[in-house]
Amino acid sequence: MKKLIISSLALAVMASCSSSNDDPQDNNGNNDTTPYLLKKITETTDDGDTFVLEFKYNGDKITESFSITDNEKTVYTYNGDNIVKTEEFEGGTLRQIREFTYSNGKISTEKITRTDFGTLVYTKNYQYLNDNHVKFNEYKGSTYNPSTGTYSDLEFAQVDAYLTNNGNVASTRYTYNGTTYNVTNTYDNSNHPMKNVKGYVKIDLFYLSDGELSYNNLISRSENYTGTVSGTNKTTADHTFNNASYPTKSVMTYTTSSFGTSIHTYKYEYNK
Repeated sequence: MKKLIISSLALAVMASCSSSNDDPQDNNGNNDTTPYLLKKITETTDDGDTFVLEFKYNGDKITESFSITDNEKTVYTYNGDNIVKTEEFEGGTLRQIREFTYSNGKISTEKITRTDFGTLVYTKNYQYLNDNHVKFNEYKGSTYNPSTGTYSDLEFAQVDAYLTNNGNVASTRYTYNGTTYNVTNTYDNSNHPMKNVKGYVKIDLFYLSDGELSYNNLISRSENYTGTVSGTNKTTADHTFNNASYPTKSVMTYTTSSFGTSIHTYKYEYNK
C-alpha cells in the first residue's frame, strides 16, 4: 500500500467524537457487538495501477497485513493491548523491525532496525509536554559505508507536534538543513477504517509523510516549507460512508509543487 497504509502505511481509530483511542464498541446503533474490522483495501492510482492490502486478526488484534501486489508482509506482536513489535518482510526477507515501549499507555520509544542496505539502527524518543503537545526526533539521514554495511553520522530533526482533543495530529513543525516545514491537518468526526484495531493507530500516528493514519478521517493536509528549498504539498479527501459512519471509499487528491497532482482511490472491505 503506497499511500494510505505504510508498513508503515498504515492505519486504529476511535468512535465519532470519542477520546478513547482503543474503544472497541461499535456505534452503528444496533445490538451487534462485533466490532468493524478492516479486511481489505484496494488502492487505484490515476495511472491505473492497483495495490491490494489484506489484514488478519486474532479478535480485535492485528496479526498480519499482506500486500498481494508487492509480496510484502508485516507481522505484529502484542503485549496486552499494545503493539510492541512489527516485522516487515519483502519477498520473504526481513527488511525492517520496529520495537515500541510505552509509558502511561503512550509510546515512549521506538527502535527501528533496517536491513534493506546494510544495518541501520536508531531510536525515536517521544516527550509529552502536555495532552496536546508532543516532541520527538525524526530520522532524516546518515552516511552509509557499503564496504562494512554500517551507518554513521545519523541526523535527526526535532519535531513539535500538536494534537486535537480527539488525539489527531493537528500540526507539526521542524527545521532541517536550513528549511522549515509546517504542516496543518484537518479531520472529520467519523470512524477511521482501523478504528477498532487494538493499539494500531498509536504506532503510526506521528508518521510525517501524509497524516492519513489518525483517530478520524483526514479531510485536508497542507504543508509549506521555506528556506534552503521552498514549496508546498496539499492533500484533499472525499469520503463515502456506510450507515455506521465507516468509509467505504476515499478519493484522495495529492498536489505538490514539484510533481503536480495525482488522484488515488481507496475502497474498503470490512468483516461485516
